[in-house]
Amino acid sequence: MSAAINPSAEAYVDDDILRKIVLEMDDGIIAIDASSTILFCNRSAEALFLAREGSLVGKSLDCLLPPRFRRMHAHHLSDFHDGPVDARYMGSRRASIVGLRADGTEVHLGATILRTSGPNGPVFIAVMRDLTERLNHQSALERLANTDPLSGIYNRRAFTSLAKEELLRSRQAGLPASIILFDLDHFKSVNDNHGHDVGDTVICEFTNLMKPVLHSGDIAARWGGEEFIALMPNTSLDRATAIAEMVRQRFELVGFALENGHSLRLTASAGVVCCEDSRDDLESMIKHADRALYVAKSGGRNCVAHAPPPADLAGYTVTHTPMRA
Repeated sequence: MSAAINPSAEAYVDDDILRKIVLEMDDGIIAIDASSTILFCNRSAEALFLAREGSLVGKSLDCLLPPRFRRMHAHHLSDFHDGPVDARYMGSRRASIVGLRADGTEVHLGATILRTSGPNGPVFIAVMRDLTERLNHQSALERLANTDPLSGIYNRRAFTSLAKEELLRSRQAGLPASIILFDLDHFKSVNDNHGHDVGDTVICEFTNLMKPVLHSGDIAARWGGEEFIALMPNTSLDRATAIAEMVRQRFELVGFALENGHSLRLTASAGVVCCEDSRDDLESMIKHADRALYVAKSGGRNCVAHAPPPADLAGYTVTHTPMRA
């Protein structure tokens, strides 16, 4: 599709005006030939890549691409060369082109790629804009939307989305997946009797105790109020129960200092469920974990209970019996 130009203004759009636009516009412009040799770049492109004036022309475009993307770029260029369209935009809300600056840092770009013909063959022109600030802003907004502001871990919404994806991967790989649902015992009385500042401290401290025990691929979240949840891919029921028990034991040893000089000690209960072949969906697994948690709390709190495997309906098992005073 050609650009529309008012016939009365066409006489003014001459080569000098076009050259001035290309040379002085804020967007970077780079032209390459079919072998990826840089034929032209404006000053904005040189500034974008922190390159010295006149230092890029004659070099391969590979000098502006991180090594891990160079083969992919050659493939895309070949496809574009043989493709039916003469223009393509690359760079979006969730993806961008990654460029390599002269100082070794990377820059995220959006680019419109144009295909035209020159005296010696095809010419590809990229009009580029730095997306780094925009992507960073979007990433910050996504983190705010997905993070519980008090504990700093995922919120319920983010956990649900990520856990569904992880369960699908586990199912496809035929691997087990476990869920632990924690509840801080008598937490309401903490807020009622000692204030929300103490309650907030308890939430943060439990988070700090839980995170180091989990593996890097596990997904942990504040499920709501005083409840926390963790999905552990490729983790058996015995292993998940042991992890829940470890967190429970560590938490009951923590003392929270009060303004009156006394120390407050709290406990936690947990329900654990495992699907050996990940046949259960997320909602079903959480339902079983919640029932196991109910068994743990009904059994005196400060204990861990696990749900039976899907094929075993014998009942829920308490793995730790709380000490009675």
